[in-house]
Amino acid sequence: MGELMKNNQKKFGKLGKIIIGVLAVLGILFLILMLIPDDEADESFTEGIHEENTVTDQHGKPAQQAFGSGDSGSDIDLVSVGTGARSATVMVYMNGSDLETNAGEATTDIEEMISSGIGEKVNVIIQTMGTKEWQNYGISSKSAQTYKIEEGGLSLVRDNLGQLDCTAEDTLSEFIGFCKNNYPADRYIIVFWDHGGGPVYGFGYDEWQDDEEAGLTISEMASAFSQNSDIHFDIIGMDCCIMASMETCYAFAPYCKYALLSEDFESGLGWSYKGWMNALEKDPGISTPLLGKYIVDDVITDNENNFGGDSACIGLFNVSTAKDLFNAWKAYAYKNENVLLNTNYSRMHKAKGRSRNFWDFWGFDVSDVTLSDYYISDILALMESIDNSSKEAQDLTSALKAAVAYYGHTSDKNELTGLAVSLPYGDPDFYDKLKGVYRDIGFDEEYIDWLNGFVSSYGYEDYFDFGSFDDNWGGWESYEEEYGSNISGGGSCEYGYDYENDEYDDGWIYDFEEEIWYMYEDDILYLYDDETDTIFYYDEQDDKIYYYDEEIDDWCEVEE
Repeated sequence: MGELMKNNQKKFGKLGKIIIGVLAVLGILFLILMLIPDDEADESFTEGIHEENTVTDQHGKPAQQAFGSGDSGSDIDLVSVGTGARSATVMVYMNGSDLETNAGEATTDIEEMISSGIGEKVNVIIQTMGTKEWQNYGISSKSAQTYKIEEGGLSLVRDNLGQLDCTAEDTLSEFIGFCKNNYPADRYIIVFWDHGGGPVYGFGYDEWQDDEEAGLTISEMASAFSQNSDIHFDIIGMDCCIMASMETCYAFAPYCKYALLSEDFESGLGWSYKGWMNALEKDPGISTPLLGKYIVDDVITDNENNFGGDSACIGLFNVSTAKDLFNAWKAYAYKNENVLLNTNYSRMHKAKGRSRNFWDFWGFDVSDVTLSDYYISDILALMESIDNSSKEAQDLTSALKAAVAYYGHTSDKNELTGLAVSLPYGDPDFYDKLKGVYRDIGFDEEYIDWLNGFVSSYGYEDYFDFGSFDDNWGGWESYEEEYGSNISGGGSCEYGYDYENDEYDDGWIYDFEEEIWYMYEDDILYLYDDETDTIFYYDEQDDKIYYYDEEIDDWCEVEE
């Protein structure tokens, strides 16, 4: 199967013309469907599909699935876009902090969750903590509480928990255990809501704690996850700033399929919850990559169109590639050590509304805080600015491409490409904090010792100007031809590969250039268009693509 994937990856470029034809047909089909009354359209979608396997899209319409009954597709098995799950539990670890006290941002997002209509098929469990003044829903500031969204409202499940420290590992572990024991489901998602300080400082600013610098580190999160190892999350999401890093993905890799993280500071809007929660409620078995795509797209749209929005970038990351990415980064970094030490490659990107302790008024921020204060260096931008042609550079680009399952950014060309790395330029205190976190997540001592060189780096005050890269950065689609669609160009970084079971899992992969999903299963290439909810399959022998025509109950060739 691995060899087939590599061969088909090379052939995928020749499908471009065929896919253009597919997209043209899809456009016609979409126009036809728009003209059909809703009840007739729903019938046409569901006719001939096995009812027990029906999946729905974000709009609640049943998604077309590939199966064969005629001569063309008689040997094609049913392929589901979804996971087959009939229930889900979403855990929201919500530390309202000053974001709620000053601007009511947490309760605004709770309102979005409630308005999504979620709560019948999907459990949404919210733990409220760390806030001196909650603005709505009668949430207590005197004690942590646990709520469940149901029947269009917020129901209190647990009260009088005391002022739990949201930055404590035990608090997180207990919350996960409570959710899994009381709300078991076919799949699980967890969302962290609050401030983020990168992979070293971690998550959370609790207004009730004396130590304002305390945070829940990625190593403490990983430990809490390990105490509930019978849960493997589909998504670990962080609705907070600057957590999209190689280190975060590495720490989360044993405990989830995907991480959904922002490399940039988030605006006050944070995530947009209504759309993706509505999609999950209508179809608890929705494919994880598709659900992640909806979350990413909604965040970008929200920031583009609403007051309080700002520059944003957010990505869905395939954490099964994290170890390969770490090894590729080390090889590249060691090779280019002198250049890295000679200049500070931390980014000078300004903080926005969710940066802690720099409030002016809602929607405005006058701070001078930048990514350089947290030592955030975009890996691809750094690499393209230093060396992008060596074997180490090619391997690193390949590993990055494998890790970035889906990525979105606002139209302002915001300088960031998805994943960062932290280099402690001139900061011994940051390095001291870093050492313990990195040891706990499993980084080797050689790499940790190597990072010490950046503390006394002779170029730490000389920040690199990424202007040339920013002007030329055209998005991940520019890497499709050489590196494939979220699959590495070789080696051991193939997308979604489950080494233990020797198979590809959750294999829907997004092609940014063609704007279509594809998957290999049982030596067959399937294509999925999420606008029309249609699956096609590619016949390699005939070099043709087929779609299912419900009227004749058979597969039909897509004409070029």
